[in-house]
Amino acid sequence: MRGSVMTIETVAVLSPGDMGHNYGIALDRAGFRIITCLDGRSERTKELALKANFEDVGKIDDVVREGDLILSIMPPANSEGIAKEIAKAMERTGSKPHFADCNAISPRTSKIVGKHIIGAGANYIDAGIVGPGPGTRERPTSMYVSGPNTKAVMEINGPHIEVIDLGTEIGKASAAKMCYAAITKGSWTLYTTALVTAEALGVSEQLHTALKQSRPSIWADIEKMLPRLPLDAGRWIGEMEEIAETMGAAGASSHFHHGAAETMELLDSTPIAKETRENYDKDRTLQQCLEIFAEHLPVKSARKN
Repeated sequence: MRGSVMTIETVAVLSPGDMGHNYGIALDRAGFRIITCLDGRSERTKELALKANFEDVGKIDDVVREGDLILSIMPPANSEGIAKEIAKAMERTGSKPHFADCNAISPRTSKIVGKHIIGAGANYIDAGIVGPGPGTRERPTSMYVSGPNTKAVMEINGPHIEVIDLGTEIGKASAAKMCYAAITKGSWTLYTTALVTAEALGVSEQLHTALKQSRPSIWADIEKMLPRLPLDAGRWIGEMEEIAETMGAAGASSHFHHGAAETMELLDSTPIAKETRENYDKDRTLQQCLEIFAEHLPVKSARKN
């Protein structure tokens, strides 16, 4: 929450998608000016930005000139690209706002991203968001941060965003995010893989009955989450790859989350993936989803584990 002495007044969010627009809503309510650049963005992103009361400043150079803090909230594959764009804009404009990469990337990728920002003479903050967007549940969204100077991001701590400082090492925040998502999204892909396999082999009824009887809480999560997974699967493919890289770099197995990426690719190949959180068929049952998923087998990835 904003204190009496502020250095951060304008927060830029790139980009105001599913997570980013929720950050915008929370920051706007906390009294910050929120800006973005919608040049080249989809109509849906523009609608979400309008919903969150973002000010579109037009160009990346203007984001850098006017923003005190830039939050990069994008699919993992776009992390380095936007950092390069921002670094070039910093060099063109001479402005050096704080830059926090909040994407689902490995510690190694975060360090690569950070080199572009630090090379431009600005402060880089490694960040990782855990949980759904700010304001979408009763308790605040956790936001891990790490790096030599995290004070700028600490200023957005408030009722809906809990900023947790993990120290001065770039990569620590990303590591915490990766390990958390490895369990949450990783388990959803495990459930999906087993259930789709059961559907393909004609034993869905038996598996569903066994899970309902022996693991009712897991079954409840499956019924709630699995029908919605294709909506996010496209942008979570890269996240699974980043988790696999994180696991492998630590000496653990990377194979599980390479497999999780393949499952996300399968889900992204279905017609459900073309729907959005606003218009997806909420009446579609888990069984109907599994039938659709099974129709798109086999997984088509040529990934080398």
